[in-house]
Amino acid sequence: MVENDIDLTILVPVLDECDNVATLLPRLRRVLEGLQCRHEILVVDGGSRDRTVEVARELGAQVLRQRAPGYGGALREGFTAASGRYVLTLDADLAHDPDFVVKLWQARNAADVVIASRYVRGGVAYMPLRRKVLSRTLNRFFALGLSLPVRDLSSGFRLYRAAALHELYLTRRNFDVLEEILVKAYAAGYRVLEMPFTYYPRDHGSSHARVFRFGVSLLRAFAQLWVLRNSIASADYDERAFYSRIPFQRWW
Repeated sequence: MVENDIDLTILVPVLDECDNVATLLPRLRRVLEGLQCRHEILVVDGGSRDRTVEVARELGAQVLRQRAPGYGGALREGFTAASGRYVLTLDADLAHDPDFVVKLWQARNAADVVIASRYVRGGVAYMPLRRKVLSRTLNRFFALGLSLPVRDLSSGFRLYRAAALHELYLTRRNFDVLEEILVKAYAAGYRVLEMPFTYYPRDHGSSHARVFRFGVSLLRAFAQLWVLRNSIASADYDERAFYSRIPFQRWW
């Protein structure tokens, strides 16, 4: 990361999101002007075949053509290119309300990773019942299995302190990169905070995330993340020897 005077990088992964980008970017601009911070908007394009790239550039965003595949690849490349002291990620489909950026920014000194959470008290998720049940089940499974005090591990609406973020070596290619970030953040001793927010249905088009495929990808990643989470490399290893909710973990 190149040091400069940018306070905040907004990072938006996209794929064929022309209509949504045309609505999102002006709203983001208005929010950022209100924050009165030095900022940049970085759109990471995964190979759009519509006018997403042209519209993003017309609206003043920087566009990075993604080389590595998957959502994980988009985040890793975006993190590397980001110039801000803080990096905020959100979806282009307006499921993540741009106005909530204000609250995330206000909480920037409270933690190294601030998550807009659907599943803490006060959070709301407007989504189909089957998807909601599967999402909550997977989040609960990972939170318990990895001893992470986080309810919404799969939320991609987050604010990161860049100095902490760039200390994490990330390898996951798909949406499981979100869980990887949290496991490695906790292993490194960084602070994580959840804030309740309201998740809305997307404005235009259909989601590129497939919940079943997402679940399979997470299960494949679980074993590797579990090994790291339960190794002496984790900053809270000794603490969990006394306070883990898993009796066998306290015993070993």
